[in-house]
Amino acid sequence: MKNLRSLLQKWALVWAFTIFLNLIPAQAAETPLPPLLQKGFALWQKGGADIALDFWQKTGLMENERARNLELGLYIKNLDRALGNFASAEWVDEKWIGKSTQIVYVGIHFDRGILFGKFLLYQAGANWVVQDMVFATRPEAVMPWLATEGNKSAP
Repeated sequence: MKNLRSLLQKWALVWAFTIFLNLIPAQAAETPLPPLLQKGFALWQKGGADIALDFWQKTGLMENERARNLELGLYIKNLDRALGNFASAEWVDEKWIGKSTQIVYVGIHFDRGILFGKFLLYQAGANWVVQDMVFATRPEAVMPWLATEGNKSAP
């Protein structure tokens, strides 16, 4: 009887662990964007990429980088023409660098394609700011580990 109870307990533990592992990808897909990025994408939805880029740039180190800001704006405008209207943005991954710095990777969906973004966020006092942002149509350009990961099956 004791062996049967032990066997059932082990089976229940394996079963619970298997269910837990199956839930992880579903939870990751639903991870919300940080509020700073959510606000920028809401501005993008309402008024276009320029408004979102201006908002993100004014929050941090990029505020005075006029040449870089112009370059980003032109890149996004050209993509808007090719990809169509902005549809939504989704969290892809994030990496923490200490307690006050994180990198957030996003997929930015349009009518005819996707753009990938990488945002370096820094907590400046009580507020988070965008210290840097990069966009590319190829995911490995902003998430370089994808180039060396090999084939993975879809979630």
